[in-house]
Amino acid sequence: MMKRMMACLLAAVICLGGCAAMGETAYFSKDAESDWYQDVLKDAQMNPGNNLRLKKLMARAQAGETVTVAFIGGSITEGAGASQYKECYAYRVFQGFKARFGTGDGGNVHCVNAGVGGTASTFGFMRYQRDIVDRVNDDDMLPDLVIVEYAVNDYQEPTAHRCYESLVKTILSQPNEPAVILLFSVFRNGFNLQGELKKIGETYDLPMVSIKDGAFGRVGKEWTAKEFFWDEYHPTSLGHAVMADCVLAAMDAANARETSPADIDLDAAPAYGTDYMGLVSVYGDSAHEEIHLDRGSFDEDDLNTYKNTPVGRVCGSNFFHNGKSGNEPLRFTATFKKLLIAWRAVSDSQYGAAEIRVDGKVKRTLSGGAGKWGQSEVVMIFDAREAMEHTVEIVMAEGSEDKKFTVTCISYAP
Repeated sequence: MMKRMMACLLAAVICLGGCAAMGETAYFSKDAESDWYQDVLKDAQMNPGNNLRLKKLMARAQAGETVTVAFIGGSITEGAGASQYKECYAYRVFQGFKARFGTGDGGNVHCVNAGVGGTASTFGFMRYQRDIVDRVNDDDMLPDLVIVEYAVNDYQEPTAHRCYESLVKTILSQPNEPAVILLFSVFRNGFNLQGELKKIGETYDLPMVSIKDGAFGRVGKEWTAKEFFWDEYHPTSLGHAVMADCVLAAMDAANARETSPADIDLDAAPAYGTDYMGLVSVYGDSAHEEIHLDRGSFDEDDLNTYKNTPVGRVCGSNFFHNGKSGNEPLRFTATFKKLLIAWRAVSDSQYGAAEIRVDGKVKRTLSGGAGKWGQSEVVMIFDAREAMEHTVEIVMAEGSEDKKFTVTCISYAP
């Protein structure tokens, strides 16, 4: 009974997109007032975390300031599995935040969703500036809350969670002191990486929300697997609604608690490493003077690169070898200690293989094939402790001179 009363107290002012009428509940699921569902929401709160930044953000939004809620992650964040975009967890969290903390019709709360299917936090960090920060329209041009969702995407990610942690700390270090929530989604078979990634959340005492801890145990009981999961990897609209509810419940709990007495300790020893902070990403339309870049035969823009539902084309201009422009290498010289290359992995006979050469030596050969569908994969070419000057060339491999190849993005840490 007490749980039912608490659910009613959290009520109303949220448009539920068809799950319930306005005013009935503060959450999206029709089960929101059930005792067992309140347990789901509570169990999903893996770590309450430091709430100082969240409560400051909530107060600013309630005072009418313009704020931006941002999301970065994989296909689940993009909205895969939901019947329509407005039923995905990210859009629903945005709607829920607006209803709780926005003023008037919530028009002072904005959203940027930078989820991209089939990609890990490495690629997310490479494009964070362009796909989130550059899309913010606030006065300070920075996101105020970022929800990071990579718990099912970072398997075999090449930097061993250092890009994930570097992304998180980069966000936390912004001058507007944004809040960060780590969201751990789950596959139908129960897989995710929360056991590893939660160490980063613990290091900075961040709010963490686990769908595995909260909802997964109810699949096969209150929900069938078919009701909750659209396929092996993505939730249905119902699953997305539950994810949104879990995040919103964590926000409600943070708002109800006494404010943390001090801010996050950004001087804490890293869980895995933050040595990718300061990463510089280079695109086809970037200024190339600093790295003396020559596009060579990669002088076009592949317009068929990935587009996500909420924002359209991600990353922007790239380096495209169209198969007809010769075989001059894409070449640049820069001083760096870390080097990441994102490229478009395609299962298409028109696309060939490319070699990555550093200081004249072949480091990697990249080629698509079965199982590839055009997603951007990332390879780590350099991972040194100290920066040195290197000349990097990307050139079509022997036999692929008349084939296509797309370099999505080049990122280096100086």
